Amino acid sequence: MRLKRKFGLIFYFIPIVFLVVLLILEINYAKKEIATDGLAYREKSDISYKVLLKPNDYYDSPYLDEKYNVVASLIDKLLVDYTYINTFSDKVDYNLEYSVTADLVIYDSNADEKPIYTKPYTLVEKKQVTGNGLMAKVELTEEDISYNDYNAIVEQFKKEVIPDANLIVKFNTNFVGTSEALDDQIKSNKTSTLTIPISSKTINVDIKKNNSNKEEMLTKKKKMSIMIKVFITATILILIICCIKYILYIINTAKKKSKYDIAVNKILREFDRAITEAQGKLRLDKSANMIQVKDFMELLDVHDNFNIPIIYYKINNYECLFLVKYQDDYYYNIMKSDDFE
Repeated sequence: MRLKRKFGLIFYFIPIVFLVVLLILEINYAKKEIATDGLAYREKSDISYKVLLKPNDYYDSPYLDEKYNVVASLIDKLLVDYTYINTFSDKVDYNLEYSVTADLVIYDSNADEKPIYTKPYTLVEKKQVTGNGLMAKVELTEEDISYNDYNAIVEQFKKEVIPDANLIVKFNTNFVGTSEALDDQIKSNKTSTLTIPISSKTINVDIKKNNSNKEEMLTKKKKMSIMIKVFITATILILIICCIKYILYIINTAKKKSKYDIAVNKILREFDRAITEAQGKLRLDKSANMIQVKDFMELLDVHDNFNIPIIYYKINNYECLFLVKYQDDYYYNIMKSDDFE
């Protein structure tokens, strides 16, 4: 019985091990199949400029760069450079639109924050760049911004108010890109600004310059194939069935009493007055005469004849000893589970 149960446990456990290994292999394969694709991109814009001066007796150079303050009356124009670069880790089909606009905004310095005058300007009409590659780029060099033209408008307001005016130059870019590594399009709508004070006696064009710098990693997960889903689902279902069968086998074999257990329990129950259970290790006199009887009933006759209790000793879960000691004789019977198979 013991061997039979042992082999039964092995029989049900082997498929479980096989299915677990198979499931691990399938999951690892599925992970590789749905590995994440990705695309890294870096978007950057930069504005730089210099101030072109009117002829004067103060400066040797015809222009000043961003780090200098300059008297407004000496300014002729501003020459602005703008660069937009978008780089990618893989090739991208892209469409890039760009334009340059400006807003002249005039406030009354003694009034509230609402402007008293605004006017939009288009400095560079909308243009489009398309292509395929690792980089999309727009480069504008020495865009001419006539300071005097805007200052003349501001001067007209000085008759009525003390104006506080700014020319806000906007460099607008609208980027749309597509890649096989992504499900969705890459979209970016950026505006870099340069704010130029018009009404000041001195001007510091470095005060309000807004550039952009962005890095991002976009990802896309591949979908698992239907075949892999079927294999994994089937393996899981079969594994569950095998586990259930394994558990039921353990429960059934554990709860079910063998014929041996039934026979021993019956003897102990029916003849409890004649039987004494030995505790601990049973010690026998080696010089005694050992007499083995055929079965328990014959041992019971010995008990009846000599009126001596039968000693019960459990050897293990599969063997037990019934013994009667009379003088120098040991009458005994050993019951084994194998005898009941």
